Amino acid sequence: MFTTTLSEAAQFATRRFVRVALLPSLACCSLLALVAITGREQPPSSVLRVWRSQPGEVKALLVAGFLTAVLLVSAITDSAQSALLRSAEGYWGRIADRSLGRIGRRCHRLRLLRSADGSVHHQYPPRSRLHEVMPTRLGNILKAAELYPQLRYGIDAVLVWPRLFHLLPDGLLGALAMARTELSALLVRAFLSCVFAVLGAGYVAALSGPPSLVLECLWGGVLLAWASYRGALNAAVVYGQHVRAAFDLHRNDLLEALGERPPPGPEAERERWKRICLFLHRGVPTNHEAPPDEDPRTPPEIPDPPTGFSPSLTQLTMAGATILGLVGVLTPHV
Repeated sequence: MFTTTLSEAAQFATRRFVRVALLPSLACCSLLALVAITGREQPPSSVLRVWRSQPGEVKALLVAGFLTAVLLVSAITDSAQSALLRSAEGYWGRIADRSLGRIGRRCHRLRLLRSADGSVHHQYPPRSRLHEVMPTRLGNILKAAELYPQLRYGIDAVLVWPRLFHLLPDGLLGALAMARTELSALLVRAFLSCVFAVLGAGYVAALSGPPSLVLECLWGGVLLAWASYRGALNAAVVYGQHVRAAFDLHRNDLLEALGERPPPGPEAERERWKRICLFLHRGVPTNHEAPPDEDPRTPPEIPDPPTGFSPSLTQLTMAGATILGLVGVLTPHV
């Protein structure tokens, strides 16, 4: 049985690697190779003639080099999935956070304050936690799912999730894995689309190639990245719903695994989980005497939504790509 489990895990990992990393890398490298061939404004017949004139060893070496590049890009994107997800959420360095992060948080705070609670319930933190708003939509969707167990049950999701995950049934684990794989695959496609837009357009522009090809590479790559990111947002919503369901349905299973009895009511449950999380985080015994907290039912003061327009980072990126493409095309003709 253990061997069968390992075999199924290996097959799943292989399928996940093919879908998340290998196929997007193959598509990106193929498009870059096509741009490299057509960027010199040579007719396809002359390119084919040059290929046929090469000896077999050169052809084999070129094919092997292309496959090696595909595998290398696949390995890099597969190992960088966590970093790519955190970057897409808005966890950046200090310099980027003070510039782009400030713009993104201002935009999403305005959207949160100007929208009805029902329309943004699963996409943003509550209005009472404006300081938790992230600079990207993806980050806000996942942040809302992360805050859900804390606001409802007093559970710190960062501490409890690694322990709860091992107690989930196979059906929920499969749904979580599918949603996580879809999210990773779409983020990798968005990232590789941006790489293709920059490298492809830059290569053609450096060779003074056709202006139309520069725009096709730049705008086509940016549009494909935007479409992939929009799909990643939907996948993140599904993933967040599965995370919420895991805490709603199976948090008592973790209490039993920890040797705890289910609390008699909501207030007692919040207090119990607060002590457990404090024990997991700092090793404080669960029977310690803690001072009472402020009444969580007292609603904080929510500021009125400010007036004015605040562009999102996606809008700024699309506008920048449009302007850059027009500048790159019109500059040689000035």
